[in-house]
Amino acid sequence: MMRVSINDLYDAYKPLLNGIAYRMTGSLTDAEDMVQDVFAELETMRVEHIRNMKGYLVKMVTNRCLNLLKSARRTREVYTGPWLPEPEVRDAAGTPEELAVRAETISYALLVLLEQLSPMERAVFILRESLDYDYRDIAELLGKSNESCRKLHSRGKQKINRGRIQRKKEETAGEREAPIALPIEDISADSTHAMQAEVLARSFMNAALTGNFEPFVRMLADEARLYMDGGGKVRAAVFPIIGSARILAFLQGIAPKSLRSQNQLLVNVNGQPGLLLMRDGELFGILSFQFDSHSRPVRLYMITNPDKLKPIAWNQSELSNCVTKHVP
Repeated sequence: MMRVSINDLYDAYKPLLNGIAYRMTGSLTDAEDMVQDVFAELETMRVEHIRNMKGYLVKMVTNRCLNLLKSARRTREVYTGPWLPEPEVRDAAGTPEELAVRAETISYALLVLLEQLSPMERAVFILRESLDYDYRDIAELLGKSNESCRKLHSRGKQKINRGRIQRKKEETAGEREAPIALPIEDISADSTHAMQAEVLARSFMNAALTGNFEPFVRMLADEARLYMDGGGKVRAAVFPIIGSARILAFLQGIAPKSLRSQNQLLVNVNGQPGLLLMRDGELFGILSFQFDSHSRPVRLYMITNPDKLKPIAWNQSELSNCVTKHVP
């Protein structure tokens, strides 16, 4: 019987398992830990006797993620301010290979919506929507019946659609309209608004340089919302800042101390242009944007929790090659 190399398995399956774990946990750090744990256990096993290696590894990482989510749910419920997923940051340009990987990146908007699902609903939704598993395979992997998995998937889709409908209502506040049924957002990042996101990011860079955020805020929808995740470890708004006027007041208020910089980094955040926010040469935040169906910026997500910045800070030297200075 041919001996199977753990290193070969690691190279072959790590991207797949990392993608599943990131979608499941919303944390790059936890995803990396889950995958490392899986392969550490695999080293103690007779892997040549495993008939379906891909299915076995997917089951191992999914079960670990389920256990982590169940234990983390209480922690997230008492979290200071909004709990936002860790963003996935890449070079804004990228090689052809990196661009291909980026096309499979989950959108940050969907990652936020996935937080509304129970751990089991999230697992079924991801296996079905991202990996295109049929219900029989999902049932076998999770130890449930086909019918149970169908119901879990249906409930997960309904919760995500309700979240999208609620966002739509917020975006059209004050307008009377008939009830709407919105389709599920694609599991991968949507490149439709990439150009708008880059224009918005560059406008923010100019504002950070000059201290005048009015031109940037004029690009936002009137009902735009800013969500900040400082985790109670740094100063941050613990409630959403609602409305472009309030967002302007907030940004103008913190700009002199936190945002005045010539070295904001234009990067790719979960498939769309975003920014690494720098202060005195150190990373202190990540900014990403979300657009509505009319290409209006309606959500700003700012991550300043130091724990969630660590994976990006470690790669900052590589990302520094894509520094984009002030653009007239």
